[in-house]
Parts: sequence; structure tokens; C-alpha cells
Amino acid sequence: MTPILLTYHIAPAKLAKIQVLCLRLGIRVRAVPPEEYGVPLAALAGLEDAGTYSVPEETFSDEMLVMANFRSGMMDAFLNGFRQSRIPPVPLKAMLTETNAQWNSVALHSAIAEEHEIMKNRRK
Repeated sequence: MTPILLTYHIAPAKLAKIQVLCLRLGIRVRAVPPEEYGVPLAALAGLEDAGTYSVPEETFSDEMLVMANFRSGMMDAFLNGFRQSRIPPVPLKAMLTETNAQWNSVALHSAIAEEHEIMKNRRK
């Protein structure tokens, strides 16, 4: 399976840098538009058919990345490449897992934004 990076709300210049990095690593990039936020993450990553879904009323505007089908060591290579390429960080990142594969983008965003806030408060 081809590794894929789902991107949300990444500015065009930053997205271009991410695409160059991903090209070097053999990762396909897919920018997810808001009208697809109701699609299960597994379908967005090409692992299943999207079926019928509704567009969630809730949305978000934070940058977010979802890594799917990353082989062993690929996440480390991707994150190291992010730093080496001096791409500004994206605080909200997640791996596609069996647990979150059926979630939609809004549900994942809510979960990782809450986790991020908890970790940020612990550092203070």
C-alpha cells in the first residue's frame, strides 16, 4: 500500500515544501477539503470505499496531518525531513490506526486537539 499523508488547512507555500519532502520519501499527499470531513479516514486514505456520508456541521481551521500506511521508520524519516527542510511545525499530527480509521476528520481533530492541549498544559 502506498503511504499517504492527508493534509488539512496547510498554506500553499508550506504545502509545496511538504509535497517535495513526500515525493523524496515516496509518500502521496492528499489535501482534504472541508466537504469531505464526514468521510471516514480509512476511505480518505484509499483503504475502503467512502460510501454515503454527511458533511459535518462542525468544522475546524487548524493545520492537521494524518499519516497512513507509513512503513517502519517512515514516520521518523518524515519528521526528520520536516525539520531538515525547515518546514514550520504542524502541531496536530496523527497516524491512521485501527481505532481511528472509522472516525471522520472532525472527530480525529477533536481528539488530537484535546490531547495536544493536555500535553501543552503539562509542560507549563
